[in-house]
Amino acid sequence: MKRFITVILLLVTLQVTLVHAQTTQKIDIPIGRIGFHDNIDKEQAAALKFDGKADDLVRVSDDQTINLQVTDALIKQIDDMQTQIELDSALDHRLKIKYLSGLYVMIHDYNIKRTYTRIAPEEAPVMVTAYREMMKADIKGQSILPYVYPLSFDAGERMIEPFKDNPGYKDARGVLFAKFAFNNLETVMSQIGNYLEYPATDSVIAAVARKYPNQVLTYATSYTPVATAIKKNPDPIVQLIVQIGNSGNSTLILPFIDELMAGTTTVDKLSAVVENEDKYFRQLVKSAIVLQHRKNNGENIIGLKAMLENMQARSLRYIREMNDLHEEPANVRFRIVKDFSPEELYYLIVNGQEELYTSSYTNHNNAGLYDQMMARMKPPRGDSLLMLVEFDRFKKFIAMAAGFNTLDNFLKSMAPENANYLMKKYVSSLEKTEDLEDAVDVANSFGSIRDPKLLAFLREEVQKNYTFVSRKKDRRGTVIYELLGSLFDTENNSGSDSTKASQMAAKLQLPPINFVTYNALLSDSGRVYQQVFFYGDKDGHDSYVSFMGNFPASEWKISKNKYWTTIQSTKGKPITIYANLPLEEPEDKTAIEKLSEYLDENDIHPTVFIHRGHSYHVNTTLDNLQSSAKIVVLGSCGGYHNLAIVLQKSPEAHIISSKQVGTRFVNEPIIRTLDETIRAGKNVDWVQMWAVLGKRFAGDARNKELFSDYVPPHKNLGAIFIKAYKQIMKEDK
Repeated sequence: MKRFITVILLLVTLQVTLVHAQTTQKIDIPIGRIGFHDNIDKEQAAALKFDGKADDLVRVSDDQTINLQVTDALIKQIDDMQTQIELDSALDHRLKIKYLSGLYVMIHDYNIKRTYTRIAPEEAPVMVTAYREMMKADIKGQSILPYVYPLSFDAGERMIEPFKDNPGYKDARGVLFAKFAFNNLETVMSQIGNYLEYPATDSVIAAVARKYPNQVLTYATSYTPVATAIKKNPDPIVQLIVQIGNSGNSTLILPFIDELMAGTTTVDKLSAVVENEDKYFRQLVKSAIVLQHRKNNGENIIGLKAMLENMQARSLRYIREMNDLHEEPANVRFRIVKDFSPEELYYLIVNGQEELYTSSYTNHNNAGLYDQMMARMKPPRGDSLLMLVEFDRFKKFIAMAAGFNTLDNFLKSMAPENANYLMKKYVSSLEKTEDLEDAVDVANSFGSIRDPKLLAFLREEVQKNYTFVSRKKDRRGTVIYELLGSLFDTENNSGSDSTKASQMAAKLQLPPINFVTYNALLSDSGRVYQQVFFYGDKDGHDSYVSFMGNFPASEWKISKNKYWTTIQSTKGKPITIYANLPLEEPEDKTAIEKLSEYLDENDIHPTVFIHRGHSYHVNTTLDNLQSSAKIVVLGSCGGYHNLAIVLQKSPEAHIISSKQVGTRFVNEPIIRTLDETIRAGKNVDWVQMWAVLGKRFAGDARNKELFSDYVPPHKNLGAIFIKAYKQIMKEDK
């Protein structure tokens, strides 16, 4: 990297003298190229300062050898290339600018992607070497293609752009596209239109069809060049998707693609079934069990994901109707499932985790989904039911049974040896899953199980699994079971909630989990910012009206524009609350978007985020969540995937969630207590806050049970597990 530049006047040409610290060589650079060198130097300086230390080492690893290699590549070797470009008399001004610009693009792209962890930072030496070889080849008129193969897609995508006139550019672009495509099958279809002329495209589309057939279907039924490419694709599965796309109910029929391939049904037969909601749901259940059996036997099932998504959407329609009728007699409330089989009721339950009311699951009339499911089993044996559904998502069912306090009843419906076997399977093989969902479900269930014998059995099984994975040197499994053991032991220790939370945080090496300090919520301006999300359905309108009743004019100043309301405290500590207006759909999304743009433009980063709406709106809330979040209130949306997204975006967030659908009669007291605590300048102590709220709801017969389903951050074992797991794996990395 250049250490200093002196400007001299040489005849009528203004030039600069470039002196490298590594050499004594001086190079006169015309003023027209000074800016290009300066830009490269700035990126080199940025690479050096990335770790916060303005020294002469680019730190990307704990391995000093790797740091030295990366530093040599980004500093010395790039300096050398700058010198070579300037000294090469065969290059005219235009070509020198071309190669200097390419150097800048390469290191700038590297720095940006390193910031967003989109590139392995230790790849720098390979990148610099590849660029040097591409430049040499390009000067000689030779292809850059051979030098692309060692690069990852993220390393090479921008690097090759300065070589668009090179004879190997098109093939190099194709090679990089293939690398990207096969590693990003879930998202590649949105970009494949730019690569239709490449040989790998047919193979990419065929690969997507086997993992994400719904995406191929979407593009096959469009009027785009991609649709033409799909229809010409020779792959048999792609062609079957094209055939399904020609039917009138393609998205409803697609989940049955495996059975269509096997010849056990036809598009015409399925077209007749999908017209009736109940028949279609029952066919989904029947086929899901068949596919689960095939999956258990080692077959690769293509349509299972789409089938489960369709089944969940239809399950939630039934559940929402039952929830909405919660004040009606049981014969009215549960009329829509009166003819459902035990296995169909089972699938309603496992698909309704985030929206199922406690009283829709089980109630004093024994009319809930769980009650009816067990009553319709002849005999009512839980093990027989699980065998009937091929143990599909049985861990999810067990976790829900623990949360709704029916696990003891379910286990006692079967022989003791079968119950022990089931619970042994419940906590086993957690290291083999693609994500942490099963492990998080197990963690959450620990806080709900009260049977001392079952707790002792599970503790022993967790320890056995820990020993097993440790001997195999399975790091992921070791971390999972070690964390579960720690959660298990601490959660079931005697002592106050504060003591247990402190012990748990210390044992897991986490920041405090039972409180958030007031100072942690403050912005640089000394104000606490909060963002509340409302949606345009009736529930959203009612919630907004109720919410606004919490801010009397004597204590709060309220202003409103076209898209949001701003609420500012006039007494106590300064708080500003931004709440988007619940405009009619889809304008509610526009209001949220406009508010988020305003916050970004004004560098406002809320530390408290509150979701007010049904679970099907939560993705919009999570999309607008900022990394500044310290407290996140999700209401009913506390499932694993939502917890994981929150903690991915906001690793320090304390999350309040509920085991069932949220209600404003509980949300309002929680939010009001939270805001008053902050306005008083106090730390938010979850144990104290929940004790106060518990007394508040003790005399409220209607909402006491609903409040008991809300999970405060210090009891949110799933979120605590994810935080601890991410922390340990980050340290390992």
